[in-house]
Amino acid sequence: MKVCGIIAEYNPFHSGHAYQIRKAREQSGCDYVIVAMSGDFVQRGAPALTDKYTRAREALLEGADLVLMLPVYGSTASAEGFARAGVSALLTTGVVNAISFGCEDPAICGEPYVQLAKAFAHESADFRAALADRLSRGIPYAKARVEAIRSCYGNDFDFSLFDTPNNLLSFEYMRALAVFGAELQIVPIRRLGSYHDVEGSASDAVPAADPGRSSVPSDGTFASASACRKLLLSDLKDPLQRLEHTQQIPGSVCRLLADYAHDYDFLQEDDLSQMLHYALLSQKNSGYEQYLDCGSDLSARICNSLDAYKCVSQFCDLLKNKSVTRARIARTLAHILLQLPSQMPAPLVSNAGVLPYLRVLGFRQTAAPLLHEIKQCAQAPLITRVPEAGQMLSEETMLYFKQDLLASDIYRSALFHKCGRCYADDYRRKIEIV
Repeated sequence: MKVCGIIAEYNPFHSGHAYQIRKAREQSGCDYVIVAMSGDFVQRGAPALTDKYTRAREALLEGADLVLMLPVYGSTASAEGFARAGVSALLTTGVVNAISFGCEDPAICGEPYVQLAKAFAHESADFRAALADRLSRGIPYAKARVEAIRSCYGNDFDFSLFDTPNNLLSFEYMRALAVFGAELQIVPIRRLGSYHDVEGSASDAVPAADPGRSSVPSDGTFASASACRKLLLSDLKDPLQRLEHTQQIPGSVCRLLADYAHDYDFLQEDDLSQMLHYALLSQKNSGYEQYLDCGSDLSARICNSLDAYKCVSQFCDLLKNKSVTRARIARTLAHILLQLPSQMPAPLVSNAGVLPYLRVLGFRQTAAPLLHEIKQCAQAPLITRVPEAGQMLSEETMLYFKQDLLASDIYRSALFHKCGRCYADDYRRKIEIV
């Protein structure tokens, strides 16, 4: 059985994602495609536009065979943590033998960069020192890391390849494979269109001041998820009709999104403003260093700036500076809201690249042989019904699972406060079957 894995957020699912699934299946020659997808909160520290089950159904309708959920501890992590959680989810199935990811330039997956990823997988003392030196001088992390790579591993690379977000993430996937000693077929898919067709990157975007600036290509290329989000959150008339007309979102997905918007509403970071403010105020006296990604300096700045808090987006902009990006701020604030501690009794990902559990969000009926194979080969429990998790997982593992449930409840609460309606909780919600 040949199985190809994809790591994604699908926020929202658009035609570029459907294209990737088709090309991954074609180029890998696989029988099945598994997607490891973020849950209700995504890597940029914001709630997803729609809930995880809706996004899973979109992926299944457009070619995925099975959708697994990334634990929130990994889905809201930095690029390195996100990549390791995603790769480990695929490895934990025991059946994935190829991995596909989108990138601006497939050269980033060439042999020289694969070897660099292997060298970089186990950071040398010299590299750590070079990185620390640049960070101490206020150089942003992404730039500091590239400079440290150049100083320690030479100049025989095209470092401009690291200037784009999905090339960087592609490199992190290869690095994770090297850390875990996994040899999977790498299937890079070139991005058709620019990830910068709107201001900001897909991982660090905020709602545009002028929604009309959300540019959606009509030249056969694909708009970014950021562009689609901005259009969906804008005040423009019939944004879904425009996205379907320009073929930026598949028709089946547009219909699901239209139904969702009718029954509920799309969430964005400022819909969490009141809950976050309460969480920050309640922890002010003790600080925030106990939470993931929050050091003492950032904790102090949050405390000192609380009187100026207005909403999530404004507070992120207030706290960012030359050494701490807005994306890092947003992720850290999300970790505080979701109560994700910096230290857990056991790591989310083992040294062998294994997650403590695999949670199914949905599958195609034709993928029954795939599910059977995973049940035979998986290195962790496969959870299809949330009420059964307590009997399947250890006490330490349940800590991560309970974090997922809390994130879901926070998402549902924000949805209820925005539109007065919400769907069933994870204990009662059934997985999607197409």
